[in-house]
Amino acid sequence: VTPRKGSTLGGTKVKISGSGFGNCSNIDVKFGDLMTCEVSECSNTELICNTERISKVHQLNNGGRHPVYGPGYVWSDIELEILPGDTVEWVWNLQVASKETGISVQQVESPANNEWDGKGFKSEKGPKGRLRQQFYSPGDYFYSSQPVFGKELFMKGKIQVVSDTEDSTSALSVMMEDIPAAQEVVADTGSVAYDGCALSPGSDCIADPVSSHAFLFTMAVCLTPSVSSVVISSGSSNASAMPISGFNGAGLIIEGSGFSDNSCQNVVSLGDNHHCVVTSSSTSQLTCTVDGAGETPMPSLKEQKIAVTVRNSGSALMAVSDPDTAKFYLVPKVTSTNVKNEEFNAAATTASPSTGVAPEIPSDTDYCDMDAAHTMCIYSGPSEECQAKATGREFTEEGKNLILNKHNELRKRVSTGGESGQP
Repeated sequence: VTPRKGSTLGGTKVKISGSGFGNCSNIDVKFGDLMTCEVSECSNTELICNTERISKVHQLNNGGRHPVYGPGYVWSDIELEILPGDTVEWVWNLQVASKETGISVQQVESPANNEWDGKGFKSEKGPKGRLRQQFYSPGDYFYSSQPVFGKELFMKGKIQVVSDTEDSTSALSVMMEDIPAAQEVVADTGSVAYDGCALSPGSDCIADPVSSHAFLFTMAVCLTPSVSSVVISSGSSNASAMPISGFNGAGLIIEGSGFSDNSCQNVVSLGDNHHCVVTSSSTSQLTCTVDGAGETPMPSLKEQKIAVTVRNSGSALMAVSDPDTAKFYLVPKVTSTNVKNEEFNAAATTASPSTGVAPEIPSDTDYCDMDAAHTMCIYSGPSEECQAKATGREFTEEGKNLILNKHNELRKRVSTGGESGQP
């Protein structure tokens, strides 16, 4: 078995050699109760798998007792501690409910707040319902609700996501259906290969675990890379209210620790199907370029979770201060147009650079030839006085950007709830 140590969050490529694996269709690989190892390559004598942390689902219900209103109006655990990658599921069911009564869950900025600020998770209000949310970044996540009834009763709580502070070691288990594979423990002299990438020597921050009875694997804190910030350095767009949104080809700068200065060992994933191609790297910073192409192009304005893996340490902890910066949103961009009108090809209304005079405005007859119901056919158009003053001109890039930025500023204000009187 090689290697025998890796990230606490999984993402480590492991090679297991032996015999009798067949085609691995019925083989299950685990390291204790903490990690599975998903088989990606297999022969009768060797299999390659990738470690994956077994995340937990923590369920909260409205079974707590309120000191005034009794049972049903407090969450079963108002301060829950979980690990990165775990999921919280809120489930509620009010036994007695009126039309105005209902429970909801919405992330808030602090324990003193009840209003959703447009960030994070949010559910609909109702007498029955559920909400599931997976958490990746360490930190305190506060939540409240819309008023359950009246204006005073809110159901509050806190989710505390804490990262591992200690190493964990577990024994390998290879099961073919319900039969465990025998293990003949030998020293680790092997290595794992990646196509097109020669790995730098692995970290010696921790020794391999030793046992004479079973192969062991250590999930080591010192082998867990950490991302502290993600910023967009080029190709950004303010068309979205999200902090990391940009065009295809946008540049990202990722800072943290535990990266490799061998660029090919760092993999930045965007969602399940796309990547940000690393162009330069150090142990504390990665620079990459968003690649939204591929067999299935990246969808626009859809959340793409940013994940970093260091071959062959494993997955990085996304320890960013704002979890929204761990998500990328692709913004569509028009690079050219080719408009063709078979019925009518009016002269451009751009003023001639040499004379400064705009071409003649098309007559009403031209529009009537297109369609008798055309607005410019029904109405006679500008008077001779107005027509004499009419000019045509191009927008400068500065002018275009001024209009676009103002449009996006106002759009963002409405979308984030900053404009009063909106739904």
